[in-house]
Amino acid sequence: MSSKRSGKLFGLLLALALVAAACGTSDDTTTTTAAAAPATTTTAAAQETTTTAEEGLSGSVEVMWIRGTDHPEGQALLQVLAAFEAANPGVTVDYQGVGDDLPTILSTRVAGGDPPDVAILGQPGLLTDLVALDALVPVSDEVIASLDADFAPVWKELATRDGTTYGVYFKGDNKSLVFYDVAVFDDLGITPPTTWDDLIAVSQTLVDNGLAPMSVAGADGWTLSDWFENVYVRTAGQEAYEQLIRHEIAWTDASVEAAFKSMEEVIGNEDFVAGGLDGALQKGFVDAIVATFGDPPEAVMMSGGAVVAALAGEEAGAEATNVGFFAFPSIGGSPAAVLGGGDVAVALTDSANAQALLAFLASPEAGEVWAPLGGFASPNKAVDLSLYPDELSRLAADGLANAQIFVFDLSDSVPSAFGGTTGAGIWGGIQTWLENPANLADVLVQLEAEAEAAAG
Repeated sequence: MSSKRSGKLFGLLLALALVAAACGTSDDTTTTTAAAAPATTTTAAAQETTTTAEEGLSGSVEVMWIRGTDHPEGQALLQVLAAFEAANPGVTVDYQGVGDDLPTILSTRVAGGDPPDVAILGQPGLLTDLVALDALVPVSDEVIASLDADFAPVWKELATRDGTTYGVYFKGDNKSLVFYDVAVFDDLGITPPTTWDDLIAVSQTLVDNGLAPMSVAGADGWTLSDWFENVYVRTAGQEAYEQLIRHEIAWTDASVEAAFKSMEEVIGNEDFVAGGLDGALQKGFVDAIVATFGDPPEAVMMSGGAVVAALAGEEAGAEATNVGFFAFPSIGGSPAAVLGGGDVAVALTDSANAQALLAFLASPEAGEVWAPLGGFASPNKAVDLSLYPDELSRLAADGLANAQIFVFDLSDSVPSAFGGTTGAGIWGGIQTWLENPANLADVLVQLEAEAEAAAG
């Protein structure tokens, strides 16, 4: 790689350094081998991988991701990597859990001519930057065959640039869920809503009974972006959603205005939001979960990914049986749609071990190692849904693998200056809107100006 390209890569990736964990928490850098993974029950799928070892593979393969080995996700990934080692006895995995600084650390390693063999990225934009600078190695024919056979086309498309596929989406996140207090719904005889009109009616019923319907984490701009994205794909459709990502539709377009008007009916309604709009802007993501499932609760529902259920127990002490959930409602008869994120594994060195690992991550066997451990949803349709530990995990995974419409997180797909910067761009714009929904026209003009600036 030329020094000119290396320098440019450093600048591009440094700009993305704060984006890697927009929806997560930071982890300290940790290094370990997969063989050091905590012991866990070995699934039949993991045992079967020992029969798929590739002859002639030896040496090591370095893997980099955000999660440290003290994080449950980092520990789970170690189990997957240990299964890969078992299938390839000559190979040792060197795992680097580097925390939220992954883009910066990765850029430094690449610029210095010493990239890891495999990195797991959380943003399509980061993959795009790496491809533009010839920093990635295309996946093998074996990986392509697995993607074609076991993944919905969208997952291959998300990892493809200019007709070449560079990665495997191993882990996904279903963000089209709404969680609720089961006891309250049962006491009032409320059925989980399936349409937007139903959601408004349920919210009004809760208000009539002296309860705040919705907890909104407005202090974290990405949560508001998730609300917008879920609404926009349902009101404007998938094609318009993709056009908005590419800025082929302006943020002042009538379709964007219509989505905000729909949002105003729920999270822009003072009566429907715990603490009102000002209160929502003071709540972070975990605060909003505690407000919904803590004792005493402040609200009855909140929207989010599957991690909400886990944090409801860990942070709010909620019993699992009292954390209900339903799919984000249809709006105006819109088809089932899933907004999601995902982590894509890419090869940065032309290494047989790296390609073998990508092939393993593309297999159902890899997903079936993590599935029983929880906190995971595989985009691979061949992963046995019965292996997931609970109904929520199965719903999230089924939605990712089989949704009629799947769209990737919009704020993760646009330039980070517009989609991943605290207090600015999409995050800041929707926060400004939530302060006073009547100022929507001004907010849309500002969003359009920032989108144009970010596009260069």
